[in-house]
Amino acid sequence: MSTLRALTRDPLGRRGFLKLAGAAGLGAFALSQLPALGALAQSDEQVADIVNVAATAEALAVTLTGAVVAGAGRYDGGKGLPDMVVRWVKGIQAEEQAHYAYLLAAGAKPLTTTFTIPTNLAPITNDSKALLDFVVSAETIFIAAYTAAAERFAGLNQPDLSRVALQIAGVECEHRVLANWARGASPPNDIAFEKALFSSVGEAAAAVKGLGLLGAPNPAATLSYADFAGKVDNTGVSNLTP
Repeated sequence: MSTLRALTRDPLGRRGFLKLAGAAGLGAFALSQLPALGALAQSDEQVADIVNVAATAEALAVTLTGAVVAGAGRYDGGKGLPDMVVRWVKGIQAEEQAHYAYLLAAGAKPLTTTFTIPTNLAPITNDSKALLDFVVSAETIFIAAYTAAAERFAGLNQPDLSRVALQIAGVECEHRVLANWARGASPPNDIAFEKALFSSVGEAAAAVKGLGLLGAPNPAATLSYADFAGKVDNTGVSNLTP
């Protein structure tokens, strides 16, 4: 049975989750270099499987950011998120949607476009501090995942993929700085060298699993990509295609 078929049968099992979480760390940038990825996919079925899983991860990101924008007025007891923060979140969503669209154009198919928010993360839907703290924690994981992936691609003699991994890591760093600034960190740019938290993308996937955003039992909310994809705002965002 192929790896992809196994994932389709049990997309939220340990094996499926590790692949999905891993794709969140490397899928977006891997598909930004289709010729190089195509060569890898021909020689390694697991890489070909990640194409579809990467699309799932991008759909998840578009969905979560879309939910934040749609519910911006509910935060902090009805005070709402500041307009500037909403604009930043819209920018992040536009970037993730660009990745997703490119993946689909390359032939990828998401394993699911429906996602859940576990009860313990419910505050990220209405409390700005919880949201911003979560963004900082999640971005720290993904930045480290991109770093691990860049090292792995270098080992595979794929310098183009390694370069794109670092390009995406830079964007994720920007997201974290914005979240730090919004939550009042001083200075918000408080790291001279990023921490190499993981020796492999698989280790990063285990950390992502702890976030609990996929297949939560008794979820606080269930969200669909289709409810948000048509509302993506690309205003002010450039380089929407690689």
